[in-house]
Amino acid sequence: MLRVMHASLSRILPIVAALCVVLLAAGCKSGQHVVRSAADFPKGRGFLVRTAYADRELHRFVVFLPKNYDPRFKYPTVLFLHGLFEGGDDVTKPLAVGLGPEIARDPAAWPFITIFPQSKGTWKGDANDRMVMACLAETARQFSIDRERIILAGLSYGGLGTWQIGARHADVFAALVPVGGFSDQGSAAPLKRTPVWAFHYSGDIIVPVRHAREMVAELRQIGGNARLTEYAGMGHNPWEKVAAADSGAVSWMLRQRLSPDAVTAAAAARSKRPPLAGAASASAD
Repeated sequence: MLRVMHASLSRILPIVAALCVVLLAAGCKSGQHVVRSAADFPKGRGFLVRTAYADRELHRFVVFLPKNYDPRFKYPTVLFLHGLFEGGDDVTKPLAVGLGPEIARDPAAWPFITIFPQSKGTWKGDANDRMVMACLAETARQFSIDRERIILAGLSYGGLGTWQIGARHADVFAALVPVGGFSDQGSAAPLKRTPVWAFHYSGDIIVPVRHAREMVAELRQIGGNARLTEYAGMGHNPWEKVAAADSGAVSWMLRQRLSPDAVTAAAAARSKRPPLAGAASASAD
């Protein structure tokens, strides 16, 4: 028995160590290379730093404006929540892992206004909720977003944040895209009318795929519109696959619209829970 255990550990530990090194290295990256990918865009387009006011504090965040952005038209929007290691004070770090590098592959082709708020690490708590929604409100104030086509997406802890914040604001988000995210069991009810497409590596040892399976199953049990794509392998960040043209995810995101049923369901769910603690959020110039 001991020999079997030792052999198993000998195989697993190098994999765990390698994944930890990859995650830590990702957390040390700045997103400046992503910012530079749109350096040839017209002035006022590409990756822009903005500020929003929440809980008496200014919070910096990044907004991506498409190359052909024209304020006369309304644009679909993605609000992306980063993973644990992209939190902190470097406002470009949320660009470094997940969706940011995929935009940078061909920034001229990316059709969404995209918002990258930054937490200190996770997205738990009312204060983070208010900060995220303040960043969205400030972006809507400055730029021409289509309020019926706002997608909430995230990676890892940002995937968990997608479930949590999405459930609190199901009357805002047209769809959710949690990628490699933890589950938040018991929170699915407000999302019954919100389309969800989750993505996960089947062999993810950082956040096991059971988390995605649990959430999708919970939504399906109450009649929700949820699907899960599992990729073979032991990775943790499948955004390269998600954003690829042949995945269908980007075209699916473009088709989503906020439904009146989702707004009604969200209002009913909100009436059954206490309001967020603390002062209301506001945006700032």
